[in-house]
Amino acid sequence: MNLKHTVRKAQATDLPMVYKGELNYIQTIEPEHEQRWKDAMHGHLRQWTAALERMFVVEQDGVTVGYCFWEVMDGAACLASIYVVSELRQRGLGRLLLDQYVSDARERGFTKLTLNVFRGNPAKFLYESAGFQCTKEGEEYLDYELPHGVFTNPAA
Repeated sequence: MNLKHTVRKAQATDLPMVYKGELNYIQTIEPEHEQRWKDAMHGHLRQWTAALERMFVVEQDGVTVGYCFWEVMDGAACLASIYVVSELRQRGLGRLLLDQYVSDARERGFTKLTLNVFRGNPAKFLYESAGFQCTKEGEEYLDYELPHGVFTNPAA
């Protein structure tokens, strides 16, 4: 069976998927932060709606199975979140979303592309394989930046 994957701009109707994905991430990767995350829900809702123009979803045969969104922070394009449902990880969907972030940010004129990741998050291997380099190691999070001129998807 040949499954078709497409990436599209997110719509407000995709926000419930974002909520479920973010909650799943917290419960799976950072469970010690779950209550703090839930207490900040109003802030998350503001963040997600403000980032809607910079949010993308990946669909498999018309079903939304992942998303990413980025924000502008200190003049840089910063990947705020990337998520793929657990049963479809390790199949290139995260890379599709990461490439979309890079492409969208560059199309909008950003040359500095950043992200940060929880130390225990296996997504750091995706970022490193795409050329992102660790620029700072904090106690819980690692900061990454894509060196200028590096393209995660040479075909883009």
